[in-house]
Amino acid sequence: MNPPVNPALGAENRIAIVHPREPMPGALAVAVREDRLNEMGALEQARARRIWRVRGIISDTIPLGGDIRSGLERRREHNFFLNESPLSIYLHRGGRDATYFDFVADAERRLDYIEVRVDTDLPSNAFLYARQPLNEMLDVLVRNPPHPPLVIQRLELVSPNDGGILAYEVTLPFMRGVAFGPLGGFLQWPVFSPYHAIFREAIVNPSPFYGLLCAWRVYEGIQVVRRWLREQCERFNLNERLPRSTEVDVAHLERMGFAREWCARVRRVDDLFKEMGDLRNGIAHFLFDGEAGHAHVYLSRGSELQIYSISSAILLGYVGREIDALRQFYSQHIEGRIVRGMLLPMVENRDQFVVRDPGMP
Repeated sequence: MNPPVNPALGAENRIAIVHPREPMPGALAVAVREDRLNEMGALEQARARRIWRVRGIISDTIPLGGDIRSGLERRREHNFFLNESPLSIYLHRGGRDATYFDFVADAERRLDYIEVRVDTDLPSNAFLYARQPLNEMLDVLVRNPPHPPLVIQRLELVSPNDGGILAYEVTLPFMRGVAFGPLGGFLQWPVFSPYHAIFREAIVNPSPFYGLLCAWRVYEGIQVVRRWLREQCERFNLNERLPRSTEVDVAHLERMGFAREWCARVRRVDDLFKEMGDLRNGIAHFLFDGEAGHAHVYLSRGSELQIYSISSAILLGYVGREIDALRQFYSQHIEGRIVRGMLLPMVENRDQFVVRDPGMP
């Protein structure tokens, strides 16, 4: 079954990514329909303070594959329904600190989106500041039984001019595809398989916080692999030098929004992980030492989500290159000395190559 078409997109319109300047899969990105680009630019330049309407589209997962359009058209799935729509309710934090929300259902009474109003002067700030209250509302909804799994699939910014959708903030999916086969098979390289498993775990998980933590796990594992490779070189009297830590494209970091003075401290992947150590500590530990004493990363805050989404995408990209460089070194110089007598599986003998119960003779 084809997914329902989002009528706000318009089949004839292309969709442009306007932020960041060089988007990466897994990072938050702002997408604008081509026929709305001029309107978006004019509103950014005008910097007129107004009340913006931002909608959090609710689902149980965030699309990670396909393209922007298919992600925006994908049907939302969850088990949270409304008895009346729209439903206006507040979230109160005490004193005068309260926010009103409008809950809106689809034709099946399933919650479609939650709308919040943001007082600011920039469309981009409306996205930024809407994240926290919307996430806090989901925190409240999920904390109560039956604990429905709810996430913000994307944000939509309503145009102040005509009420249409002006822009979207989405997790950029992995848009490049693969045409597979014919192919005999793969070598797994057991030395590297634990790190490939962690890498895949990061890629398939929509949480940038967990993605960054997985990137750090792979990076820490890389140091173990390097030591093991050096030991094998000594064992086989090899004088080959291991690949150096990958050089970082600093200009790309600047295009992703990092400050120039911060980027000046980064040359190689080791430097990159060193400079992002606070991000790792912030997500690995609930409490850590900050400038004001004990602190923690508030996962519902929009600014935290933004920096972690960009940083995790960058770190995962570089650890992927690091592992691949070491894997190539292993294949070229060491594998032939360790793996001897390997049998090539042939399709006509496939019944010999099945998964076997290790407890059976």
